[in-house]
Amino acid sequence: MAVTVTQQLPFVVLDERDRIVGVGPDAESQFGPLIGSVMWDCFPGSEPLFKPYYDSARRTGEQLEFVQFYDGNIARIRAVPRGDGRLDLHWEQLARLDTLTLGGLVRTLEESLEHLDGERAGAHRAELRKTLRVIEGGA
Repeated sequence: MAVTVTQQLPFVVLDERDRIVGVGPDAESQFGPLIGSVMWDCFPGSEPLFKPYYDSARRTGEQLEFVQFYDGNIARIRAVPRGDGRLDLHWEQLARLDTLTLGGLVRTLEESLEHLDGERAGAHRAELRKTLRVIEGGA
């Protein structure tokens, strides 16, 4: 008999004032004790990196996905707005800096830069696609 295991991404729910009001089981150990706290108070320096994306998702009402570096980690974050001003945040860790040895640091820095370069190239391609227009006629 085969068993299929599906891995769920960790998630956190923020209210309209960016307080942590919900935590998924895969994020419980890190975020559970922070319920009721403002996200930016718990993670110093993160507000200018993440809040513009969260505000944009709330303003447009559309899911937004981005890649960000913070505190030695690179993660792909998906911000999903709810109708009540709350925001569901899901993330997948893409890379983590290894600071135990110089060799580990160099290797993980290179991996991290590859992830970020790949994301930047993908975003650039998406912007270019938006500018393309089909012109009818011709051969």
